[in-house]
Amino acid sequence: MTDLWSGTYAEPAYWTDTAEALIASAQLRPGMRILDLGSGAGGTLFRALDRVEASGHVTGIEIDSEWAAWLQQEIAKREIRNAENLRMDGKATDFPDNSFDAVILGMVGLDDDYDPDSATILNNAPTMREVRRVLKPGQFVYCSGWLWQDDTEWIGELVRRRLPGCVKRGYFPMSARDFSALLAFAEFEAIRTEDFDADYTFDHPAEWMACVDYMWEEELEHIKADPDSLSAFEQDALSLLADHADDNGKITYRRAAVLASAQKPLS
Repeated sequence: MTDLWSGTYAEPAYWTDTAEALIASAQLRPGMRILDLGSGAGGTLFRALDRVEASGHVTGIEIDSEWAAWLQQEIAKREIRNAENLRMDGKATDFPDNSFDAVILGMVGLDDDYDPDSATILNNAPTMREVRRVLKPGQFVYCSGWLWQDDTEWIGELVRRRLPGCVKRGYFPMSARDFSALLAFAEFEAIRTEDFDADYTFDHPAEWMACVDYMWEEELEHIKADPDSLSAFEQDALSLLADHADDNGKITYRRAAVLASAQKPLS
């Protein structure tokens, strides 16, 4: 049987593509002071830094302590003096009002603000209201979110066969309409959205498994604990992936995203 578990995780191309698309859509200029909310591994932070150049500054914030520390170390390792990364909750930051020339939210989960299944604003939209507070009047927020992830839908389907009670999707889908509703509720203007999607490939089933394993670790540990369940899962996975393989054995899939921007009113 083909080995499903020998791959190592490497950042997939879709993270690079979506980060580049979001920053390309943003009106960032040299000298601007930028907030990168939900900075993660720095996909949008470093690209924004290139746009604002040495005269500008990018502050990243990340609620996950490990990622926050890792990215700050990476900034120090690269000897970058006009960027920083702080551990901070995007729903309640320490920044004064009107602090930033732009705010970026690249693939940030807004599940505390909005429920796409019911199209409902939650908790008075704390993240987006905080974004509006720290953004200077007349300036823009730039957001992106997943519309569709083929590969994550596949793993969800397989996991639910072994764990019927699992309702996890692995991502938080927000459409252009959802972003528009959330931004309008937070009293932004000039709201614009566009879809972005592309096809990608995994070279081998184990490469796919390594990429999704970190998101579904808890569920997969339950499956691995039962040898019969694990064997059935492996057979199902390899059969499903074979349906998406080309003549060279590369597994093709699609990810779709939405890019959104909006302006804080001047008054």
